[in-house]
Amino acid sequence: MPRRTPPVYQRGKYWLAHDERADGTLRSPNLYIWWYDSGTRRERSTSTATSDVAAAILELDKVYLADKGEAPAFCHACGQPLAQAQAYLLTDAIADYKIEWGNTRASADTISGRLAHAVAFLDAEQALGAEGRFGHSTSCATACGTVFVNAFRAWSRLQPVEWRNGKGEVTVSRPRSPAATEASIAQLIAVLNHAANAEPARSDKRPIYKPLPARQVQRQRRTRIGVEELAKMFAYAAEPDRQRGSLHAFLVASVCTIARPGAVVDINVAPDREQWWPGAPTLDLNPQGRTQNKKHRAVLPVLPLLDRWLREEYETYMALPIPERAGRGWLVNYHGRAIQDVDRAWDTMLTNLDMPAGREWRPYLLRHSLATLVRNNGAKKWDLEGFMGHRDGSQTEVYAIGEFPTVVRALNRIIAKIEKLAPGSTHRNPTGIGVAEKSAGVRKM
Repeated sequence: MPRRTPPVYQRGKYWLAHDERADGTLRSPNLYIWWYDSGTRRERSTSTATSDVAAAILELDKVYLADKGEAPAFCHACGQPLAQAQAYLLTDAIADYKIEWGNTRASADTISGRLAHAVAFLDAEQALGAEGRFGHSTSCATACGTVFVNAFRAWSRLQPVEWRNGKGEVTVSRPRSPAATEASIAQLIAVLNHAANAEPARSDKRPIYKPLPARQVQRQRRTRIGVEELAKMFAYAAEPDRQRGSLHAFLVASVCTIARPGAVVDINVAPDREQWWPGAPTLDLNPQGRTQNKKHRAVLPVLPLLDRWLREEYETYMALPIPERAGRGWLVNYHGRAIQDVDRAWDTMLTNLDMPAGREWRPYLLRHSLATLVRNNGAKKWDLEGFMGHRDGSQTEVYAIGEFPTVVRALNRIIAKIEKLAPGSTHRNPTGIGVAEKSAGVRKM
C-alpha cells in the first residue's frame, strides 16, 4: 500500500494506517497494521478489528513484541540478544510494561493513570521543540538519570489533577500533591526495571533514583468524625423514597469491615466469588481470582448487622432467573449493577448535612474515623492491625482464621450507639424488617 498519509503510529518495521483505495477512500473504518515482507517483497497488512486508535496501537505493540527478529532486544544483523538502554525508547518501555504486566493487574487503571502522567510530561517537552530537553525520543538510558526525574518532579508540581465529564470538559481541578507525583515516579521505576528484567533484557540500565519516602510527601490526615456524625449519615442514607441505597449499603459495610472504599464496593454474594455464603462466619474481602497486593484484604468475622444485609442481598440474587445472575450480587449496587464508587452520592450527602467537602472528607474518612473509634473503644493494637489488613497473617493464621474479638466488640458498641441516635437507620428497608428476617418468621406487629 503506497503511503498517502503519515502513519498513525510506528514501531520498527510496523506502522498503523487505514487501508485506502486508489481514490483515497477507506476500504474499512478499522485501522490496519502494515509492514514490508522481505520474503515476498511486498507490503502486507492485518486488521486490528477496531477504529479506536488507542486499541489499535495496543494491537500493534503486541505484534511488535511477538516478532523476535524485530524487538530492540535483538541485533538486526546477527539476531543475538542485545540490551541497549540508549536505543530503547521510554515510550516503548511503557507500552511493553502495560501489555506484559500492568494491564493484567487488578490496579490496571491506577497504573495506566500514573504512566499517562509521565507520557504527558514527554508530550509537554516535545511541544517545547528545541527548548525541551526531553520528549518522545527520550530513551530508557536518559530516563534512568536524576536529571530526568528532577525535571519531571518540577513539571509535575505545577500540573493540577483534573476530572473530566463525557464531553472531555474539566469539571473538577485541584493542585497535585507531592505524593501523586512520587507515585508516578515509582511506576516509572517499575517500567525501567521491567525492561532490564525482561528475558532477554531490553535495557542494560536501571534507575539510579528512588521515589521520596511516604512520610516526606504524604500529608497526615487529621480529620476524624464521631458516632454522632456517623448517625447523621446513616439517617440521611436510610431516609425512605430517596434512592440512596448504594450509599446506605456503603456506610453499613464500611462500619462493619473498616475496609478501604475499593474493597467495600467489591463485596459480592455470588457463589463463584467465594467471599461469603449464608451462615458463613467470615467474609473474604479478597474475591476468588484476585491477587493480593500491598493493600492487603483480610478475612473478617461477619458482624450481625452485616450478616443481615448479606443475607438480604443473597435472597435478592437467588430470586433472579439463572441467566440474569451474571454481573449481580453486589452489596453496594445501583439497581443491582456494580458501581466503582459512591463519590457523587457522598458529595451530595456532605452538602445536605452541611459538612465540609475538603480533601480529607472523602469516603476514606470512614476508615480513618472507625479505626480511631474502635481503638478508643478498647480494641487491641494486634487485633486492629489484622482486621484492617495492616498485618499479613502468619503461617499459623493461614490455618486458624483470626476472630479479632476486641475489634468486634468495639464495632458492635459503635453500631448500637448509631442505632440509638438514629433508630432504624441500620436496617436495609424503612420497616426495619429484612428479607432474611421475614423468611425466618419475623412479622411486623
